[in-house]
This record gives sequence, C-alpha cells and structure tokens, in this order.
Amino acid sequence: MQAIPGPGPRNPTGATPGEVVDAIHAATGAVWWSWRYELLDRDDRKLRDLDDEEVDAASGVVTLNNLADEVQRTLTVRMRADARVDWLTNRIMPWARLHLPPYGPDRYVEWPQGVFLPVTPKRTVDSARTVWRDVEGLDKSTILAEDQAPTRYSTAGHLDAHDRFLRATTGGWGTPDQGAEWLVATTLPATYETVPGGGGHASITVPSSIDFPRIVYQDRRYRDGEVRVQVSVGQVTSGSSLLPSVVMRRRSDRDYYRVRLHFTSAQTVALSAANSNVQIGEVETTPVTYTPGRWINVRARLIGQDIMARIWPEGTPEPAGWHLERTVETATLTEGEWGLSGSGFSGNTNTSPTMMYARWEFNANPTGRVTSHVQRVLEASGITRHAITPHEEVLPGIREWEPGTSRLTVVNDLLASIGYRSLSFDEWGVAIAVPYVSPSARAPEFWYRDDDRSIMVAEATQERDLHGVPNQWVLSTTDGTDDPRTVTYTNRSPHSPTSTVRRGRIITDYRTENEASSESALIEQVARLAYESTQLYEAIEFTTALNPLHSFDDVFGIRRDDLSLDTVFSGHTWELPLTADGLMRHRARRVVSMPATEDPGIVVGDATVVGAIEAGNMRTGTTQVTPTPHVPTVVRVSGLNLVGTGSVRVQVCANSLVPGSTLKEVAVRNPSPDGFDLWLTRATATRTSVYWLAIRGA
Repeated sequence: MQAIPGPGPRNPTGATPGEVVDAIHAATGAVWWSWRYELLDRDDRKLRDLDDEEVDAASGVVTLNNLADEVQRTLTVRMRADARVDWLTNRIMPWARLHLPPYGPDRYVEWPQGVFLPVTPKRTVDSARTVWRDVEGLDKSTILAEDQAPTRYSTAGHLDAHDRFLRATTGGWGTPDQGAEWLVATTLPATYETVPGGGGHASITVPSSIDFPRIVYQDRRYRDGEVRVQVSVGQVTSGSSLLPSVVMRRRSDRDYYRVRLHFTSAQTVALSAANSNVQIGEVETTPVTYTPGRWINVRARLIGQDIMARIWPEGTPEPAGWHLERTVETATLTEGEWGLSGSGFSGNTNTSPTMMYARWEFNANPTGRVTSHVQRVLEASGITRHAITPHEEVLPGIREWEPGTSRLTVVNDLLASIGYRSLSFDEWGVAIAVPYVSPSARAPEFWYRDDDRSIMVAEATQERDLHGVPNQWVLSTTDGTDDPRTVTYTNRSPHSPTSTVRRGRIITDYRTENEASSESALIEQVARLAYESTQLYEAIEFTTALNPLHSFDDVFGIRRDDLSLDTVFSGHTWELPLTADGLMRHRARRVVSMPATEDPGIVVGDATVVGAIEAGNMRTGTTQVTPTPHVPTVVRVSGLNLVGTGSVRVQVCANSLVPGSTLKEVAVRNPSPDGFDLWLTRATATRTSVYWLAIRGA
C-alpha cells in the first residue's frame, strides 16, 4: 500500500499517520475526498492541472489487476472534447485528496493514482450538445507491450555506448555513434580532436602540466562496466611515461578510477590502476611493445570494487587472462561517468605529446547480470524511470526471442528466470522489478475490521475450491548448454488437506516452458509454483468506502465475524471510483500456509540468530548424496529435534575438488526443527559428502 506522506506539499500541515487513518475511518468527522488530474508530457513531467471544466469530476475510475498479463492499471474518465490535450503524447495523472478536520485550505493529504497513456478516445454528445471524449488510460506497460522486436532479439552483443570517431571535430569529441555526448572535464590547456581518416580516431594533445589528467567522458553515470578501446601515442616517450587511460566512475575532477597504460621510453607498455592520482598496488609489466601510431587493444573492467585489465597489439590474439587485477579498498566510488584521459608523469619531456583513441565500446553489463539486461530492455523502450532490485544471478547462456515478441514479454521472461515478480508500474509511473516474496512472509499493511470504525459494506462473496489443487509439481528446463534439468516437488505432508497422503492420489502440474538461470533458481521456481498453486484455496470479494492508499500486490487483514474470518489476504484486484460518494470494490486471495511450502528454504544474505546458543539449538552432520547426473537430487535429513524458538537456519558445504564445473550446486529447502531437504546437482553420479550445520534461536 502507499505510505502516508510526511510533511511537505502532499501533507502541508504535517498530519500524523494516526490522524490520517482516523479520517479515513470517519472517526473525527465526515469523510471528505476530492480529486484532481494533472496533465504530463511524454517524460512524465507536469505541464498543468486539468481544470474542472475540462473533466467530468464524477466520471473517473481507476482499476488495478495484479494478475493481468499486460496492462494492470487503467483509468476511465470523461473529458471535454475541446480540452487542451495532445492525445498522442500527453499523459494523465489523477490524485486523491483526503481533507482533514477541522478542514482548512492546507488540511489535506493526497496520493497519486498512476500515470496513464490515453487511448485516442471516441467522442459523444450529450443532451445539452456538449461534446465529450470517453477517455481510457493505460499504464506504461502498454509502451513495452506495443514495442515488438522487429528481428530476433538476443541478449548477446549489446553495447551501451560505442564510437568509431568517424567525424571531424575540434575543441571536443562531439556526439558518439551511440551513447551520451562526450564532455571535456577540465579547463587546463589541451587540444581535443576527432579525425575521420584512417578508420577514425580521437586525440588529446597536452602542451603543459602533463601530470594533470585531461579527461573526456560520456555524460551518463553507470556502476559496473567494461571498456574496449584502442590506444596509441604519436611519438616515442621521452623521460617518464605517457599515461593514456580508461576513466571509470568519474564523480568529479578529483574523484575517479583509472586504468593507466604506461608507454615507457623503452617502448614497452605496462599497466597500473589508480584511484584519482593515487596508484593502487604495483605497476604490472606486460610483453607488449609499441611504436608511434601502432594501436594497442585495451579491455578494462570494473565489477564492484575490482578493477581488471589486459592489453594486446592490434592484429594479435587477445590473451585469456588479466594482466592487471586490483581492488579499491579506500575512498571507494559506487557509480559515475566513464571515459578516457591523457596525461603523463611529471618527468616526461616530450613536447606537446599526443595520445590517440579508436573504436570505443562500453558495456554496462559485462557479466550478464539478469537485472542489468532488464534495465537495458526498459531503457531501449524509453522507460528510464525504474526501480530494479539488483541481483547477482547471471544468464547461463544466450537467451533469444522470436521477431514480434514484445519487450514486456522479454522483461517478464528474464524476471521469471530469477524468481522475480512480473514487471509493474507504481502510482508515480515508475517501473518496479522486485523479488517475489510469499504473502505468508509479509506483515499486513492494513486491517479491515467489522467494528465501530468499519468501512466495509455488509455484502461479500467467499469462495473455496480445493478440487483442482495439484500435489506434485514438475519443472523441466534447459539453458541450451547442459542436458535438460528436471525438478520434482511433491506435497507429502499429512497436515496438508491436498497432499498425496491425505487425498490418496497424485495430481501433477508438469511444465516445460520455464527457464531458470541456475539449479537453485529452478528449485526456488518450483517451490514458488507449488505455493502459487494453493492461492485459489480461498478468495473473497468485498466492498469498502474509498481507500486510495491501495497499491500493487497489497497484503491486508480482514476480520469479519459473519464469515468467520480473522486472517490475512493478498489483494490482487480493486476498482476505485474517483467520486466522493463512491464505493471501492476489492478481490483478494487468502494467504494459506501449506506445510509443503511454508518454510523459506533458500535464504539470500545474512541471517542473525538471537539468544544464547545451547547444545540443543545446534546440530551438525554429514550426509551422503548419490545424484542423478544433471538432475537436482533431493535427500531428506531428519531427526534433528532442535530446541529453541523461531526459524531454523541451515548452512551446507559439499566436499568436492571440482566445484562449479562438475559439482553444480548444493542448496537447502524446507528447514524445520525436525530436519530439512538437501538438494544437490552435479554432472556425474559420484557419491558426494555434504557437511551441514543447523541452528535455531534460543
């Protein structure tokens, strides 16, 4: 749900959350809602407020359906046909305003209800001969749904910027073939040119103060990245080395990293890394030599705080390993601009030396992280406002989609491969990509209760359907490089009403279209499928007074004595009339705890176990697993009888000399005080020892 805004333009008098909740429940006076509509440009910037004469104030309705495959949030509203709106480029943003007792011009709080692209609306004429347009607005996912790949789309070979420098410029480097404009960082004397002849190149000539780097950078910030570029010098170095460099994460003229090429007077080329002008570690010698005008290929990479680089002469094979590997440990930077620089040590005696650069390429996702691919697809469709939770999972191979596939399908396929929710857009029009979290693991954000403050209407519909719920799930997938991987997940719990034990038969949900980036992701995906298959266990439709705080994928509680309900639901559909006397309709699914899937078995990140550790809180052991090649194999470890309270955490380590190649993965699922499921995947059937530690809070 949306948060209650703090003091500011959306809450001018700084009303407290308690005051706002009381006003929603009519505890301190009559409930007073009003509505306004903003007109935005194509970049979601506000142009103006639509006035009352342009909008039929009683006609607006916003709906949201989490389960929709494409557009999830919609708007319908009636507007005057002569309204000053560009229906092809403008966007509409409705706002809900709650007026607070004692009701003054600044006694309100307000919430946005989404950013909508208006579909070119039809015109109608009323009895007073006023011409209206019945406007239907769609959220920004329609941009991705309508942007279909004209050719086969692949995750391979993407660059965020590149430049052949096939143009003539002076005083700067101009606009690259792809990427942000080149900017000069310093005002120190230097000549900056690009020359189209001879295949194209850029240059920096330094007439004085050579120990101060002249930096040219592209005007966009990135975190990680990889640069491939060619570097040369126009003369043999005299005195101390010339230092043409790759610039990384530049934040200012004093804050940046560099990979420096040392062109020495002995006509050798060495490498070093620097944080601004402070060298990190020693200079690395290489077998590379140079002559004036000969191009040296450079590949420089920055991941986290790890800098890597290698060099090789043009026309020779690229070496397999890195010549330079350094880690930045102090004064670290997290993001910044990327570019090139020219400088030298203060003992250089060349007269106005020139350093040259060609074939610039920049890749912001050198390791193939899935979330970075998602960002790239969004930005290719013009979606630059996004909040993507970073994830270290990488694609195991190249993914491709057929011509005509929408960008929305590409994004959602990528997100599904790492266990993320489908893409959504929030009330501000920001694209949201977050890991899937089971509703049972989330606290309710709001409660609907049938007490003296209730805003629920009496009518409601409750549904239960256990008949079609599977109790076995099978996922089979391949990444194109290994044999197909298959994971079977069976609910055998005697406590589950739909288990194989209780029903006396197996109901299988078999799927082959899923793809996962790793074995652990596949296990997590089948566990998520098992959980989601139980979401039809109980559903409810109900009506309330207006509550515009609702958002995407809300978790809220419902207490109704007439339906014997006092539990938590996951809301997936709602309809909000933008009228003061309207009623809001909701549809939600109950968050049901099925013993087969209730425990969080794969935990990303650190966990803290509180309380004094006692002997009964810990168990250790070794389990032998004989796997089926290329198939995630599960063994149940039981009989732990852990004492204490709270959740159980398990750490495992496989005994193997070939981790990553033959031994693929070891993971844990369904930890409990009695035991846990141990999963192991390897390419051979070799019997493997797995050491484990299970611990529970005191």
